[in-house]
Amino acid sequence: MLSSNLITAVPLLAHLAAACLPAVPPSNGTQQYPYPILGSDEPADYATTGYFSNHLSLNVHNLTRSLDFYSGVFGLRHMFTLRVSEHYSIAYMSHQHGGKNGTGYQTTAELLREQRNAQGLIELVHIDVPVNTITSSSERPNTFGHIGIIVPDIEATQARLEACPDVTIVKAFGEDVTTDGRVANATNLGPAERGQLDEEEIALILATIRVVTKPVIFAEDPDGNLLEIMAQEGSELV
Repeated sequence: MLSSNLITAVPLLAHLAAACLPAVPPSNGTQQYPYPILGSDEPADYATTGYFSNHLSLNVHNLTRSLDFYSGVFGLRHMFTLRVSEHYSIAYMSHQHGGKNGTGYQTTAELLREQRNAQGLIELVHIDVPVNTITSSSERPNTFGHIGIIVPDIEATQARLEACPDVTIVKAFGEDVTTDGRVANATNLGPAERGQLDEEEIALILATIRVVTKPVIFAEDPDGNLLEIMAQEGSELV
């Protein structure tokens, strides 16, 4: 038999699914779940004007299959494939769009209204249990690679990140990337994968990665997931 809380929650879930805006949480002291907690209307730090989340990176088992899937099922268009070597490729896909986050301020209600019409959203899922053994994307290879973020001034961003006490910078702007550690794990180039390639191809891949990532900042979020921070002008290869 369904509990009284679950019976009460079912209509609320249906309401939340159908509504443009979530319901206001009860204020009578008898809390019922589920309920939403809205974000603040406080505007973002002015120093971050022009920042926007650009892409999520996935490590895939079959590039052709993934291109066909995201094209055929979700309507993304194949932008390009960079053949780094015989066995290592990087592809980008995109929906057609006419704009991105700029300088215009929006309230939380406006952001919620545009939720299904927005770009570059990030979903965060958390389970609050005593023992949580989930590891970050840079600790061992998995299908999630990194979050790509575009900034208008990469060197100013570097200075800002260095001043932020909670930010871990894995590779600074202008530095050579270390290709045998956390970045390698998050870019499908861990020891197990590299061990299946010959030394000449490995050298080619690593040399290309160093060139492409020279003007890039790699940092980590609080859970150790990799953030690839890039300037808007693009790379030397694509």
